[in-house]
Amino acid sequence: MSEAERRDAFEDDVRTALFRPGGELKRLQFRLMGFAVGLALLVTLAPTWLTARGSTTRIYSGMSLLGLTPGSESPMGALGTVLFLVFLLLAVALLVTPPESVFALVAGMAGLVSTFVIVVNRPESETREVDWTGAPAVALGLWVLVIVVAGVARSTARG
Repeated sequence: MSEAERRDAFEDDVRTALFRPGGELKRLQFRLMGFAVGLALLVTLAPTWLTARGSTTRIYSGMSLLGLTPGSESPMGALGTVLFLVFLLLAVALLVTPPESVFALVAGMAGLVSTFVIVVNRPESETREVDWTGAPAVALGLWVLVIVVAGVARSTARG
């Protein structure tokens, strides 16, 4: 076999692996997708989720809305703390569970619902104008992506 033929065979193998994976490689691709989306959900907790404008402007990241930061209170109250804790735990669980499991599908749905309830339950203030930033919308989109990846991984694993 000449060098050119070996190179062509190698390129064909790479194309097959990338665009038509089978068996173990396909499972690993879904595993990587599930891990990446779980990591992206954790990263969405870092940017600003909420701004409160009044005489001064206060900004709250997803982590500060958890209400676990010493010396500061979450404007969301106890419900916000519980919902953000659910968000955090589900995102961490997605890092360790295979996306073809039933848990990944249920976690995606539960995360979508908890994030939606967070957005609907916006804190009210008479002295400040409270607004969401784009981070909750990104989080909602990522939870939908978790559901899609889990659903496709489950149907692919079965068939």
